[in-house]
Amino acid sequence: MLKHFLARFVLEPYRDLARRLERMELSVHRLEIALDALIVSPKYVPDDVVAFNGQAQRKRIFADIVSAVPFDAIVETGTCLGDTTRYMSRTTRQRVYSCELSQTFYSLAKMRLAGLTDIHLELTDSRRFLRKLGQNELVDKYVFFYLDAHWYDDLPLAEEIDIIGSYWKQFVVMIDDFKVPCDPDYGYDDYGGDKVLGLELLRTVLTKQNLVLYFPAASSKEETGARRGCVVAAPKGEMSQKLSQLASLRQWKG
Repeated sequence: MLKHFLARFVLEPYRDLARRLERMELSVHRLEIALDALIVSPKYVPDDVVAFNGQAQRKRIFADIVSAVPFDAIVETGTCLGDTTRYMSRTTRQRVYSCELSQTFYSLAKMRLAGLTDIHLELTDSRRFLRKLGQNELVDKYVFFYLDAHWYDDLPLAEEIDIIGSYWKQFVVMIDDFKVPCDPDYGYDDYGGDKVLGLELLRTVLTKQNLVLYFPAASSKEETGARRGCVVAAPKGEMSQKLSQLASLRQWKG
C-alpha cells in the first residue's frame, strides 16, 4: 500500500516534471537546428557529411541496398531540413517523395531545396501521405522507404509499416533512431514507458506483414557522426534474399 502511495503521489509528479523538461530540451534543440539552417545554410549545398546523421556506415548500407535493388522511387517520412532527402535523390538519381509534419521544417526544406524537380515535398501526416502514395502509380513499383517521422508522443512507425506492407509488395524499409540489439552505443529514441524505438514496439506489425529484419553489420565504434541506430526491413522473398547478400547488414534471427 505504501509503495503504491509513493508511486502515485510522490514519485509520479517528479516523473512528469522530468518528462516535461525533456520535451522542453528537445523543443529547444529543434529550434537550434532550424536557426542554424536559416542562418548558416539557407540553401542546400551538396555535402556528403551531413546526410544520414553524418554516418559513414549508414551511407554504406544505403548504397549497398540501392545497388542491389532496382528501385523506381524513394519515399521519406520526416523531411526535417532536407539534407538526407537531397542526398538520396542525388546519389540514386531517383525521384524522392517526402513529407514533414512540422510547418517550420517543411518551410525550411522547401526553401533549401527550391528548384529541384526530382523532389516532391508535402506538409502532412506521414500516415496520410503513405496512404495517398499507395493509391497512385507508385503502388506497383519497387520503393525504398526511409522512416524518420517519429517524435515524442507521436510514434507512427507501426502504422507506417502496416500501411506500406498493405499497399506494396516489393519494398525495403529503413528506420532511423532505432535500438540495435547487443550494441547499446548506437543511439535510439526513448520517450519513456513503452515509447522506445525498438523491436517490442513493432513486434506485432512485423509478424503481420511477414518482414525480415536486418541491423548494421558494423559496430557503433566503427560508425561516424551521430552514431544513431537503424533497422532495415523487407518482405520475405525476393527483397529479403537480396538484402541477405549484403556485407553491410546482418540478419536478425532473435
